[in-house]
Amino acid sequence: MPITVASITHPYWAALGARAGASRTEKRLSQSKVATRLGLSVREYAALESGFIPPEVAKPLGRISLAAFDETFDWEPGTARKTFEEALAGARSPVPSFRPADRSTYPQAAWARLGKAIQNARLSHGMTRSTLAYAAKSSTKTIMRLEAGRVYGDPRTAPPGDYNSERYMLKRLAFVEMALEWGPGQAAEILAGEGGTVPQAA
Repeated sequence: MPITVASITHPYWAALGARAGASRTEKRLSQSKVATRLGLSVREYAALESGFIPPEVAKPLGRISLAAFDETFDWEPGTARKTFEEALAGARSPVPSFRPADRSTYPQAAWARLGKAIQNARLSHGMTRSTLAYAAKSSTKTIMRLEAGRVYGDPRTAPPGDYNSERYMLKRLAFVEMALEWGPGQAAEILAGEGGTVPQAA
């Protein structure tokens, strides 16, 4: 039952971690020994017991078969799955304890909207990404991410892979506006959802 939960503190893993910690202590097993049996690093297993699950730890946890916990702690078959599912059913919300945009100036959907508008405007001018990148004092890859809407203000909410920092992009928008012959502040209007109509690519 591979499940990956990308969050900082999460009740689903915390319940299983607490039970595993209690069983480990009762059996006088070290965290290192349990981690080896589960195929985790000591840091990853310690995070599980503490209930503090950074995104980079959630991924290896998601690769573990829950049956491995039953075998490691001599639990009745299905105990780990039951513990996980009970926590899942009892949780008030299936989302992380923080909201996706709590550190962002704009939600990711707003950046996706702006990215599409920038792409349409760039194509209508017959401009390449590299030309726009030069005008924005940035890189072609940055423009590619911007047009795809891969801009996040909170690194905890960003997906694995390439993305642009919101703080960085906000400093570049004035250059983008000048290159696309937009009026000052038009990018911010599009981000805010206040109009911002631009010509569609031919």
